[in-house]
Amino acid sequence: MSEEPCPLSSAPRWQTATNLAQSLIEQGHFRDVSFQILDKQTSELVFLSRDAAPSSARQPLFLVASLTKPVVAAAVLSLVNDGRLLLNERVNIRLPEWNRGERRKITLRHLLCHTSGLPDQLPDNLEMRDQNASLDDFYAGVVKTPLEFSPGSRAQYQSMGFVVLQKLVEQETGQTLPELIRERIFTPLQMHNTFLGAEAKQKDILSRVRAVELDEDQEARTGNWNSDYWRTLGAPWGGMLSTPADMLKFCSAFLNGSNPAIPPSMQQEMATNQLQYFEDMNPRELKHRPWGLGWRFNWKTHRETFGDLLPASIIGHWGATGALMWCDRANERACVICCSRPTTAARPALIQLSNCLASVMDSPD
Repeated sequence: MSEEPCPLSSAPRWQTATNLAQSLIEQGHFRDVSFQILDKQTSELVFLSRDAAPSSARQPLFLVASLTKPVVAAAVLSLVNDGRLLLNERVNIRLPEWNRGERRKITLRHLLCHTSGLPDQLPDNLEMRDQNASLDDFYAGVVKTPLEFSPGSRAQYQSMGFVVLQKLVEQETGQTLPELIRERIFTPLQMHNTFLGAEAKQKDILSRVRAVELDEDQEARTGNWNSDYWRTLGAPWGGMLSTPADMLKFCSAFLNGSNPAIPPSMQQEMATNQLQYFEDMNPRELKHRPWGLGWRFNWKTHRETFGDLLPASIIGHWGATGALMWCDRANERACVICCSRPTTAARPALIQLSNCLASVMDSPD
């Protein structure tokens, strides 16, 4: 399943990339894979599967997990741009339950660049999901969870920081986070196939979501990625449903510097290494594990690199459900890949495909 081809899809190495994707399916790395790239022009959108093609003519949807985070970050920055929030404002100014101990030091900036000291997930995350916990339940758990380090002294991935961001945004605007993101990001960028959680009644949307290939332990969990509970929760740290084409529209807003939804000052700040601003930051993380606001940089020697031949200045993000996106702002290039297998198993294959798609952009005209 693909859209009408464009010149980029006729590049000498495009067929090599699509052949590789098909080979990775045949080798059992994943059941489905879909991808699209941008190099001043947009390639065709490719969807490949070992199953029959989807019956719907509409693009299949993927649960893109933590690709959600840069989108949420952009919505938060839009409020900063409006003068309604401040990056260095302490969370406890608006949420007094944070006014105790080290946690009173946490700012919006800490939450957006994974330096807050909050955990990635709550200790009883899986049990809470099995019990269909609400986002308010998750927030209540975060408030009670001890910090793992003093804010600003280290960088450690913290999905739970985005639960706090949601609470801040909704208190400031009176809107739900999905409403705000649709108004400020999805609609202006024409991301019409993207949803921060589908409503339970939106069966037409839920039916388009490609199932994640779960192992037996994951399958046994009633709150797993394929459950209606998870697909409708709208988790601000990883509950978005989307397509490579829509996520590429988001990436493209960081390339040309002129999109009013994400103005140049926002783009620049989100794509700047934030760890340099914390005087107590761990030197190793400052140098080798940099974070922007919502975006991560390309960690060259890490197993979660975005691509072996991509520069360290690339911004991007992984999603645990088998998703990867990256933006090369200097060369106005971007790539989005979504597959059906969790990243823990599919990552090497996704990096192979990312490498090959990057080479398409290096091909001579």
